[in-house]
Amino acid sequence: MEDQDRNPYVLFTSAILKDWKANGVNYIKLVPLDTGLAIDFFELVPNSEIPDTGETIYNIHSEDVTELLEESTKVKFVVHEIYLEEEDI
Repeated sequence: MEDQDRNPYVLFTSAILKDWKANGVNYIKLVPLDTGLAIDFFELVPNSEIPDTGETIYNIHSEDVTELLEESTKVKFVVHEIYLEEEDI
């Protein structure tokens, strides 16, 4: 039986960013996650160009995306494992 309590998210890293750029990702959507924790979590969704309410879109080559790699105790940027399955990260 699969572990249903396993966290499917990993922290966004420079290796993920480099791999996404190499694999043709053009845009990243930031989706706020409701965790109920004191830390704000945002999921990064690659190649998403249409924002929903409260979401932000960044060009993968913008300085704003590289700023997401900076460590913070109050905000974490994560990537769901489904966006990493095709990449060798």
